[in-house]
Amino acid sequence: MPKLRDAVHALRATPLVTTVAVLSLALGIGANTAIFSLVDSLVLRALPVREPQRLVLVSGDNDSWTNPIWEQIRAHPGLFDGAAAYGTIRFNLARGGQADLIDGLYASGDFFHVLGVPAILGRTFTPADDRRGGGPDGPVAVVGYGFWQRHFGGAADVIGRSITLNRVAFTIIGVTPPSFFGPEVGKRFDVVVPLGTEQLIQGSESVLDRRGVWWLSMVARLRPDQSVAAATSALNGIRPQLREATLPTDWRPEWLANYLTRPFTLAPAATGESYLRSRYRQPLVAIMVVVALVLLIACANIANLLLARAAARRHELSVRQALGASHARLGGQLLLESLILSGIGALLGLGLAQGGSRLLVRALSIRGSAVFLDLSIDWRVLVFTVAVTVGTALLFGTAPALTAARVAPIEALKEQGRGAGGGRARFAATLVTAQVALSLVLVVAAGLFVRTFAALANRDLGFDRTGVLVARLDAQNSSVAPADRLGLFQRIRDAAAAVP
Repeated sequence: MPKLRDAVHALRATPLVTTVAVLSLALGIGANTAIFSLVDSLVLRALPVREPQRLVLVSGDNDSWTNPIWEQIRAHPGLFDGAAAYGTIRFNLARGGQADLIDGLYASGDFFHVLGVPAILGRTFTPADDRRGGGPDGPVAVVGYGFWQRHFGGAADVIGRSITLNRVAFTIIGVTPPSFFGPEVGKRFDVVVPLGTEQLIQGSESVLDRRGVWWLSMVARLRPDQSVAAATSALNGIRPQLREATLPTDWRPEWLANYLTRPFTLAPAATGESYLRSRYRQPLVAIMVVVALVLLIACANIANLLLARAAARRHELSVRQALGASHARLGGQLLLESLILSGIGALLGLGLAQGGSRLLVRALSIRGSAVFLDLSIDWRVLVFTVAVTVGTALLFGTAPALTAARVAPIEALKEQGRGAGGGRARFAATLVTAQVALSLVLVVAAGLFVRTFAALANRDLGFDRTGVLVARLDAQNSSVAPADRLGLFQRIRDAAAAVP
């Protein structure tokens, strides 16, 4: 405790240096922690499900599947410890008028069981609920925790209530835990309904029996003694009959030949699937390098400040040595001060990181397609922050500690009132050189990024963009008959053209 009290007293004696150092570290550590939080959530963190390391994704056909293929795999329960299929959809809550869209999933009856996700209220659905037209309880739905809070105010009597999805009534039977956002990292579901109820919603345009509509993802849970290679071999063992039974009816002969011979593959799915991950993994790594360089520049700057501060304290340190303090004790004292600076900077940086990472996620979201990432602080983020804190303390604190602690007492007393020695000046000049070099790298990189962004923003699209509106119309989810949709599109076009 005396060492800690002395270190705090020394830092308070130079408030300007301490404030500059803490703020520089807060920005540097905060930026690094913010980017690492995104990397952790998007790339490293496992799905909040039971034993996620046993999950695998079935891939091989553009990473999506038809329902007939899923039904063939479902008919072979011995392949895995369990398998499930799911597909994304946007449901419309409105009974008429302006649409009220939410994010939904079609999921097979074993979906929640395979993932190992229980309900915190009510129950999840079972294979008995996954029948065309609805199970014994009719069309049922499981809602996400966030949707339950927003739409129903967290009401305990939500079980048994009715919810209208694309003008079809569903009975709510369960609410999922707040930690479960769905099988895809970067998205959060609001409502899950059984796969078989797709026919109720789409009617005559149902794709459950279509062999050429690829829209489902499939996930499987390996048995405890089953390897990925063994499961892949077992799945490919039924490939010939599975492919034959699901041949598309309107494909060319050469396409069919490729379809029959294409193997199945299994990919580890502990971290789920994510379009966002494949798109932003490399940019995040690049930004991580950039913010690490910023932190290095801050460390060089703080090291120079502390060198100057240590030079101003040479008389104090020489007196301590004359009274019996060892070089190791004085060096440790200065390192402790550096660690306190880093610790305070890290605490402030964690707060900045939470706000900064959320701003970055909000910047990735667009209207109608919100990005969701779990940015709660977990052990990986804490370990990273602690490692950065200790690393920065050693990086900028070691040189001042060694420089100040190795001066002989009588030598320091003689130098009282004179300028710093040549060794410290040379080291300070080296730090300034490193700062300039790193800053030049960042300035050049920033210039290239800005130039690329400007080129993309001003790219010629091949048409006059002035006054152009792009709209996506989904008539399948309307009450308009298929034969009348062409007329609907023409009326919408004419109405838009009449607007000045």
